[in-house]
Amino acid sequence: MTGTVTFEGKPIDTGRIQFRTASEERRSFSAAIENGNYEMETLTGPMTVEVRASRLIEGKFDKSNPDELTPAGEMYIPQKYNSRTELTADVPAGGDTIDFNLLGS
Repeated sequence: MTGTVTFEGKPIDTGRIQFRTASEERRSFSAAIENGNYEMETLTGPMTVEVRASRLIEGKFDKSNPDELTPAGEMYIPQKYNSRTELTADVPAGGDTIDFNLLGS
């Protein structure tokens, strides 16, 4: 299975996508998102889908170690697409292309 993942119309540079079966077994399958694209093998049928991605915050640093300034990042994909996902997909037999266009808030 392949697809694209965009957020507010732009491809997600790097992140992860996870498909989880809707059955009691709750098997999950995940893949990296690179330049808005993902590719994975998964079971067929109804799935919940989670998307996670983070980005650096310009000018913000983690100062927890006083001898080292580490660039700080943020998870920018809303929770309705990951920890409280509302995304679903019905994966057909034989693989397919499933694209996701995520919107803010």
